[in-house]
Amino acid sequence: MTINRDVANLASRPNKISRNHVYPLIMNGDMRIAQRGTSATGISANGHYTVDRWRHNFQNSAGRLTSSQSTDVPDGQGFKHSLKLDCTTADTSIAANEFGQISHSFEGQDLALFNKGTADCTTFTVIFWAKGTAKTYGLELYDSDNNRQITKLFTVSTSWTKHIINFPADTSTDDDFGYDNEKSFMINFGLHFGSDLTSGTLNDSAWADFTNANRYAGISSFFDSTDNELYLTGVQLELGTFVSGSEPEFQFVDQATQLMHCQRYAQMLVNGTNQSLGFGLYYNANYIFMQAHLKNAMRTAPSLELTTTAGSNNFAINTRGTTDEFDTIDGVAHGHSTGCALYVSGDNAAGTSGDCGDVRTNHADVKIVLSADL
Repeated sequence: MTINRDVANLASRPNKISRNHVYPLIMNGDMRIAQRGTSATGISANGHYTVDRWRHNFQNSAGRLTSSQSTDVPDGQGFKHSLKLDCTTADTSIAANEFGQISHSFEGQDLALFNKGTADCTTFTVIFWAKGTAKTYGLELYDSDNNRQITKLFTVSTSWTKHIINFPADTSTDDDFGYDNEKSFMINFGLHFGSDLTSGTLNDSAWADFTNANRYAGISSFFDSTDNELYLTGVQLELGTFVSGSEPEFQFVDQATQLMHCQRYAQMLVNGTNQSLGFGLYYNANYIFMQAHLKNAMRTAPSLELTTTAGSNNFAINTRGTTDEFDTIDGVAHGHSTGCALYVSGDNAAGTSGDCGDVRTNHADVKIVLSADL
């Protein structure tokens, strides 16, 4: 289907999308792409763990959760997956500096159509489906370029419910998004916070300069019981203000386009045993270079996310009929947005300078992700 035909189809919908933009502003809002894996347990820190583009930001809490890609979805809406959070360790004594949210971040160059920081700034609407243990959480829009934010509360029920949450325009002069590939804007689902972020008055009526205490006043705690669950799917961001029945339909994107977009931010190279990384070269007896094969350009030079089993021969290189085994890959070299090399150094490698051969995984638990996430 051509882009022109896509535009025509969008324009003919009963509930039209109020933007000149063929593809959704939030990619993977239907939680279908999960390159890093479909489940992660014991989460208590910051990082991308399961579904792509949805970062888990948790700090300083004794609470722990499992994140998974679930097939529990609202009936009749076309969704096949949701993001499920399950509290596995409770935290009922909340310290002041505790922090917990799920975030989707945007590059500034993808947000010009909002005209933020000008008299022509549009309003914002976030639409999503949620269900879980009955709780009140916060939905925050956060402008990280200018440290401005606004938060609206929403209540989760035990059945799937569609939430349509309107936010005003931010016409504050010169508080626009930077036009670059850096993080400018975040949608945050606030789930658990200490008094540092809850002791003030909720900033819910207008954008304001960042004040921590006003960000999440009035929310429940996701970690107050191991019975707590939360499911999210169908998350979309739209220009304009909508009420139920007038909101744009969720834009489903074909699998190839969705995956390609997610690979701008993360690319799985190998996952499991006996998978080829390509040819490696012994630069010297204790140093191997190997080229990382990127599927498409990334947002910026990537960093290495490596999962191995300690003390195991996780990798092997075959040279001149000889197999050399080694434990780990030490990092990324010569990285840029369209290519990089991986390297092994020191006693971890032992071969002959100038030899080359196929590098492969040698253990079922090996996983390599290149990340350029925001």
